[in-house]
Amino acid sequence: MRLISCSLIALLLCGCAPKSVEVSPAVAGMQQELAEPKIYLEEKPTKDFFLKKERESFDLRSVPELSKRESIVENAMMYLGKRDGGDCSGFVNLVNFKSGLPFYDNKELSQSYDNARKSRAMFNLMSKKGKAFEAKLPNIGDLVFFENTERRPAVKTQKTKGKEKSPAKQPVVNVAENITHVGIVTKVEVDGTVEFIHHSNGKNILDYMNFTYPMLTHKDGKKINTYMKRCPSKGGAAQPQCMNIAFFVAYGTF
Repeated sequence: MRLISCSLIALLLCGCAPKSVEVSPAVAGMQQELAEPKIYLEEKPTKDFFLKKERESFDLRSVPELSKRESIVENAMMYLGKRDGGDCSGFVNLVNFKSGLPFYDNKELSQSYDNARKSRAMFNLMSKKGKAFEAKLPNIGDLVFFENTERRPAVKTQKTKGKEKSPAKQPVVNVAENITHVGIVTKVEVDGTVEFIHHSNGKNILDYMNFTYPMLTHKDGKKINTYMKRCPSKGGAAQPQCMNIAFFVAYGTF
């Protein structure tokens, strides 16, 4: 032990003991950089980034359910240009069933007949419920009722001893008691034009009416009034007595 201690003392005296190592400034900087964690700054999102996020958000977003009225219009428009329904009330009945019976069920409608016309029964039912109106614009999906739209066949006269016998005089029917046609409102414009779909002349078509401009068939490049019946031509002049507005009775809502 004494020999080892002396040897250590001798080394110290000779200057051979290990000294502290001096490090250059460059090496010291590298050591500091490795010792401290690097901080990454967030890059500014680009326009494409936001568009991508918006698309992802849209893909995950649930599609809102159509309102009842929009659903009625959508179901009705599926049959545009087709013969489905067979007649005006048959078409409305078809859409009513497909839309979940918003207008009536068969039981309550059957209790509203007072003649053979289903369109009249629909009107009677909505009148009893206080759902028939005429003095304001409708909503989409409402029914629209018309009167006296049937084509009356020519009445044959009978000859008796060289004289013609006139046909029996028909009783006068009140407007509200002679509902003969029904359709479904598909659009209501800000200028008061009401678009409706109905079964006419063998297929389901769109027609229009506007009480604000009864002497016009077109305004601002679009249809605003169309004809329910044909009128003799008068040099292109509008003839309101044959337009839909002349046969309109009421709207029916639910």
